[in-house]
Amino acid sequence: MGDKTIKNWEKDLPGLTDEGVRERLTTARKFERWSMAKGMGRHPKAGRMWREKIQQAEAELDRRGLSS
Repeated sequence: MGDKTIKNWEKDLPGLTDEGVRERLTTARKFERWSMAKGMGRHPKAGRMWREKIQQAEAELDRRGLSS
């Protein structure tokens, strides 16, 4: 996942297809789990960032009337 994608995450969501938003949500959930996993050097700041990305993607799906 590139820096530009992460930086523009919220701004890009409305322009993505439904599947694209779901893919971003899946990616964010995966990275959030990794950032907080035992034995992986836990990164609480990264975990918070990814939780925010999850919330943004879920909010976009809600706005579209879709479930996450």
